[in-house]
Amino acid sequence: MAQVPFRALLHADSGAEILRLLADTARVELGADGVAVVEMLPSGDAKVVQARDLPEPLASWRADLDVIDAELGERLLAASGGRFVEARTLPMMSGGDLFGALVLFFARPAAIDEDGRATAETLVDVAAIALGKAQQFAELSRSNAELRASREVLERTEKLRSLGEMAAGISHDLKNILNPLSLHLQLMKRILKRGGQGAEEAIAEMEQVLRRGVETVERLRDFSRQAPEKRMEGVEVDLLAHEAVELSRPRIASRRARGIRLVEELGGPPPIHARPTELVVALLNLIANAIDALADGGTVTVSTGAERGGAWVSIQDDGPGIPEEIQRRIFEPFFTTKGKEGTGLGLAMVYAFVQRHGGKLTLETAPTAGTTFTVWLPCAGGPEEEGARESTPFAVIQRAPSPGPGQSASGPFASSQPGDPETRGPSGAPAR
Repeated sequence: MAQVPFRALLHADSGAEILRLLADTARVELGADGVAVVEMLPSGDAKVVQARDLPEPLASWRADLDVIDAELGERLLAASGGRFVEARTLPMMSGGDLFGALVLFFARPAAIDEDGRATAETLVDVAAIALGKAQQFAELSRSNAELRASREVLERTEKLRSLGEMAAGISHDLKNILNPLSLHLQLMKRILKRGGQGAEEAIAEMEQVLRRGVETVERLRDFSRQAPEKRMEGVEVDLLAHEAVELSRPRIASRRARGIRLVEELGGPPPIHARPTELVVALLNLIANAIDALADGGTVTVSTGAERGGAWVSIQDDGPGIPEEIQRRIFEPFFTTKGKEGTGLGLAMVYAFVQRHGGKLTLETAPTAGTTFTVWLPCAGGPEEEGARESTPFAVIQRAPSPGPGQSASGPFASSQPGDPETRGPSGAPAR
């Protein structure tokens, strides 16, 4: 019994390997003249899957059985053609599952003693346990394969969803960027009618618009290819703020909005590290929202300055303000209060831009008192070492804007420090 390879049975890789080892071991160690390993198939049939020293009718035997007991041995013995005189059937059961049976054939009666029977029973029990574990392992492997397949589908779905959001956002940005082209083309027609004087300046402006549009489209291409993001560069905030203002003027003209003024108050802040097109697009979105808020006319003021190791750009309007219940949702993708005219992506894109650049976005508003969005970004020259990057990229100040466009008496962030009771993050503030 010590020579019986129980360990090999328990460590076999598959059910087929276990049944093969069982047949070989039974033939060598138990002194049987013939061995049949019968497996219960999922269909309910019983089939000889391993045969040792058996005639062909037995080696290919298959039948529909309700139970496995001594009757199985008798049926197989009858099919042996008189070659054997005795058959012993040992069912393989483990954990309530019936896997089949080991059938030993002998050419003479009582050819197996008590020790042999004990060894055979132990061998069958070990084989049944091994088959149970192999079945569990197969089920786990199948479940893992299904989970992997499901995860891959979810990952593809998530990637497509993200790509869809990205495409929708870029479509939104392109609309804002390319909108001035129609105005420039009309201007070019008038210039050409007058003899072409001033055409070079108009062409240069159109080239700038197209360049920003191409760079915006490249963001979608890079995302689809999973390309690494381009490195940030040192940029002049005032130049990009002025560019965003100029790109926004056609929006006022196209809407035939009367009584809306765009005012620049540029304070000459130091350069920052940013991707210029993304900053221009973010400011365009904020300015566009400010213009849209002034249904009855008013002023949109774009101001810049420096504070706390960074530069800020503030877009202030003197419109109706943003209600508190809307403040909680304005950065959700696809949430809009503009109906069919809005996509609900402008502020979500602004928030994502500020977060990627380690900056901070502050909203200062109150009913009938206007709205001010202020974007703060760390200056070029090692913001990580100076601890300038913001861990909380969004804050709301729920009170009327302080004197001065986009800033309080001590700057645009003086009232947005931790512990200030008038400053908080909105419920469900974005974590993207």
